[in-house]
Order: sequence, then structure tokens, then C-alpha cells
Amino acid sequence: EREREQVFRISELGDSVLNMSVSFTLLVLYSALHGWLGATARADSLAGSCGNPAGAAGEVAVNSEGQLVLADCHNTTTLGGLLDQLEQLKSTVQQQQQVLQHQEQLQQLQQHQQQLLQPHDCSAVRGSDLPNHITLNAASTAAVYCDMEHDGGGWTLIAVSSDDGQDTWTWSNRLLWSTDTSTFGSLNHLQHDFKSAALHSVLFRDVLFVHSPSGVWASYHNVSNGTLTFGDFVAGVSEQCYASSDSGFPLTAGNFTPTALTCGDTSLYFNAKDRDGQTCNQIHQLVGGNDFYGPGWNSVGNNMCPFDDVGVFGSLGPCSIGITEGNGEYCAGPFSSVPAVGFGRALGLNTAAPASGGNNMRVFVR
Repeated sequence: EREREQVFRISELGDSVLNMSVSFTLLVLYSALHGWLGATARADSLAGSCGNPAGAAGEVAVNSEGQLVLADCHNTTTLGGLLDQLEQLKSTVQQQQQVLQHQEQLQQLQQHQQQLLQPHDCSAVRGSDLPNHITLNAASTAAVYCDMEHDGGGWTLIAVSSDDGQDTWTWSNRLLWSTDTSTFGSLNHLQHDFKSAALHSVLFRDVLFVHSPSGVWASYHNVSNGTLTFGDFVAGVSEQCYASSDSGFPLTAGNFTPTALTCGDTSLYFNAKDRDGQTCNQIHQLVGGNDFYGPGWNSVGNNMCPFDDVGVFGSLGPCSIGITEGNGEYCAGPFSSVPAVGFGRALGLNTAAPASGGNNMRVFVR
């Protein structure tokens, strides 16, 4: 009876081993042992030994001590010994499973470490010899363009506003600068309108603007506190009726030189209303106020400084123009045929052919 229980235990162990994820070598070993036990289900009806012609190799026999054995006419193995072997095999398989689990955990940790080592913005690779195109580990992995030349480098490109004949940065699309997370354009064609996912994923303090084809640039430090993305920051700024040039973010570095058309001002502003002299138009849809949305600069149009027709002369695209608002960038068309491209028009920098993409402004954060 004890030997019969051992046979059943061997069968149970066999099923247990087969249910494990084992290596090919262990499977082969178990298969050999299991095949060796092929006749155990008939153990109660078999009797024989090497001395008995009926006892062929691999069959169950009874030895001189009355134990059921597997006979090969040269060696005999008691079922108890075979049971011990299978127990050892099971233990080995379990150990191997643990090793495989540890290897998988290690691989996951290594992948996580690689993600952590991946830069979260271009400032993380400042001073390196990496190419301008790198992959960020942000909310979603994305390729970005880095500027390592201006004001210490480490700048992540978030947008390009271009006079490329496409009306992308319009008043009706103004939330592209804030809550609309849509992206467009290509890193391979940065002379055209472009928006990176980094505008909504990279936390920033400083902002950099680089104009083409002039190369005039301007950087502004401590615009934010490093806890917001550019989109979140713009979304948090209500429409502003700026009264003076000291209410913006002062220029930190660059070769942006003010002129009378910028009201002698180089500061950066956000979501500015058209002042039209001493008051701002409160209902631009009815009276035609030329407001801008997103980043922009002080300017003077047909009235007086400060902040007159800022959407026409100082915006990066979104400009309100009364009943025709939303139809074009920079209020071009019904109001003006010359795009602003930020401070480009006011400084006379837009020297490339109109609608060619040659006149553009790149926006970076750090």
C-alpha cells in the first residue's frame, strides 16, 4: 500500500512539474522519468524480476525485500528513490522559476533606469555633444529640437510661428497656445508652422525667441516658477489691458534692440488687449480691437503707445480683428498684408519673401 501511494505521489509530482515553466533540459529529464513509469498504473497486476523472463526492462517488479521496483535487469530503482529524484527535480524547477522571475524584475528595473536617465528636457543635456534632435522622457516619449547656442543653451523648442502661407496660429485657434494639446508640423521643416508636445509636457522657467532670417533673439528668465508647462502658464493668464511697459517680463539677454514701433520696449507680454490710446476695447468682436493671444510684444499702430494694435504688430499669430477675426494669422488680409512674426515687423526684420516660410519665430523653453 505504501508503494502504491508513492506511485500516486510520483504521478502528482509529474503533473506539478509539467505545469511549471521549465527549461528544455528539465523537460527532457522529466519525460524520461515519466516514460519509465509508464507501467505503474498496472502495478497491482504486475509481478516479475530480472530472474523472471516475464520481467522485461522498464517494468514494475518485486525485489527480494518485497519492494516495487523498476527493473532494467542490471539496476533497480525503488519507487521511494524515484520519488526523491522527482522531489529534487521539482525543487530545481522552482529555483529556476525564481531565477527567471528575478531576471525579469531586473530587466524591468533596467528599463525603468534607462527611462529615468532619458532627459526630461534639453536643459538636462546642456553642455553635451548630443545632436539637436533628442528623445525626451516626458508624459509621452517625443522627439524634440534643442538649442544649445543661445544664452547658455539647454532650450527645448515648443513652437514655430511662420509666415508660410498657412493660417495655423489664428484667433479661432488661439487655444493652441494653452489648453488645446494638438500638435502639428515637423522637426524636419522648422521654417513652417510647428507645435511640439513639449509645449504641454516640459516644465519651464525661461523663454527664448529666435527670429529668422535675421538671427535676432531674446530670452526672458523666470517667466514661470518651474512647476508649469508653457500651455498651463498661458491658460492661467487672463486677457490683459496693459497700461505701461513695466508690467511685462523684462528682457534678460539677446540682441533685440527696441525701436519707436515697439514703444521703446523689449519686454514680453501675454494675452494683451489692444489699448487704442487710453482705454482697451472691451468687446473686440464689435469694435475691431486687435488683441493678441499667447506671447507677444508692445507696439504702436495708427494710434499711440503703448499697446496699440498689438495683434497686428507684435503677435505670434492669434489676432482679433472684429467681425473678420479668426480668418488669418497676425490679422493679415483685411487689416494688414504684412505679417508681424513677433517683433519681426516692428524691427524691419522680415526680409524673406512673403508666405515662403523664411520669416519665422522659434519659441523655446528651459
